[in-house]
Amino acid sequence: MQMLNAGKHSVERVLSDILIAILIGPCVLRTAGFAQISPASTPSDVRSSSEKLTVAGAVDLALKQNLEVQIANIDTATKQQDRVIARSALLPHAAFEADDSINRHNLEALLGIQIPLPGVPHSIGPYQAVHVGPSFYAPVFDLTLIRRYQATGHALAASLADEQTIREETVLLTVSEYMAHLRALASIAAVKSRVELATRLAHQAEDLLSDGVSSKIDVSRAQVRLSEEKQKLIDSQRDADITLNALKRILNMLDSQQIEFVDARDFFQTPSVDVPDPLATALIQRPELHSLNEFSKAAQLANRAAVAQSLPKFSLDGFWDLQGERFNTATPGYQYRIRMDVPIFTGGRLRAERKSTSLAAQRIQKQLLEERNRVTEEVRDEQVELQSALNQVDLGRQEVQLANEEVTLSEGRFQSGVTDNIEVTQAQDSLARANDAEIGALFRYNIARARLARAVGGAEHSYTSPSQ
Repeated sequence: MQMLNAGKHSVERVLSDILIAILIGPCVLRTAGFAQISPASTPSDVRSSSEKLTVAGAVDLALKQNLEVQIANIDTATKQQDRVIARSALLPHAAFEADDSINRHNLEALLGIQIPLPGVPHSIGPYQAVHVGPSFYAPVFDLTLIRRYQATGHALAASLADEQTIREETVLLTVSEYMAHLRALASIAAVKSRVELATRLAHQAEDLLSDGVSSKIDVSRAQVRLSEEKQKLIDSQRDADITLNALKRILNMLDSQQIEFVDARDFFQTPSVDVPDPLATALIQRPELHSLNEFSKAAQLANRAAVAQSLPKFSLDGFWDLQGERFNTATPGYQYRIRMDVPIFTGGRLRAERKSTSLAAQRIQKQLLEERNRVTEEVRDEQVELQSALNQVDLGRQEVQLANEEVTLSEGRFQSGVTDNIEVTQAQDSLARANDAEIGALFRYNIARARLARAVGGAEHSYTSPSQ
């Protein structure tokens, strides 16, 4: 009996282990599968830790992701649907109608008289009436609808020009913030160089004090100068962070996304703007002028549509259906008619609409002339600004070169004990001013170049990558 019980318990344990294995096995396999699948699936969801960016790449990214550009795209798509709606008014319409009604009518109310004949009832009904069949409507000639449809074409073209205006402004804004950040990076590099110089000069003053060549005031001056340069470094780093945040907003990028500016050295270049005749080019290319020109044409067509409302309108409509008291006893019926509508008296509405649309067309014409004058002034101003900034860049570079020479000479004089370090700190001030002047002039030149490209109407062409 004990052997039988022991064998029975062994069998139960084996069966229990098998049952547990069957129950747990799928979970273990599923966990192992996740362990194998998860690492392979994560790389597609993980973005690179650093986005390498150039000014052309930033512009391309802004034109794809900027929210203002996306809103402009939606506005253009809306205008396209408006054109489809206007076109549908010129096309035939068809519908299928079916109704089943119970009717009763008073003959005297229906005919206007009571028929004085015996047997003629006072009312008819109730009776059932069934109508089933298609109906249609087609405008034959309606000049108002034609003019309105033509106006929607110019409104769509104006919307496309407005979209291009948004793209041009987005390019200018992107380049401006990008250059502002490069300016901050250039300032950081310049200040770091001056911090290293101020640190070296402070150590030099301490060494000379130890040798008995200089005084304590020289060391204090050097330390104050070093503190000032460190403060400027903090300010420059703050400007870099602020401009980076603004650039991420324009590019519609994640706040956690890291950006590497691979063309930071290009900030110190001064490429020219290759436009033979900027003003003539601007008057041809500016999307604002195209938009107002298309709006002017649309306004003129709106006025012609208002005038056409006084003309006769012809249309064709009708129906074919089955009529009867029951579906099984219904017989065909139809009606086809040509209709003409001529307004005779509208209480002055049509004349007021003609006058209103005429004034709107005149207003847009004046706006177009004003915009041409504004474009002319903008192009001329940006040409002057660009040349002025280029001259300042040349002077700034010369000033930096002279300031570096002044620092070297004053440092040598202080090292030899000829004078105290007042000359050194003054030379450091001159170098700081020269660095700021050069970087500021380079920033002005880059912005002036972008603004001139925008004034001409070719900012997107100038700053997008060749592959776009």
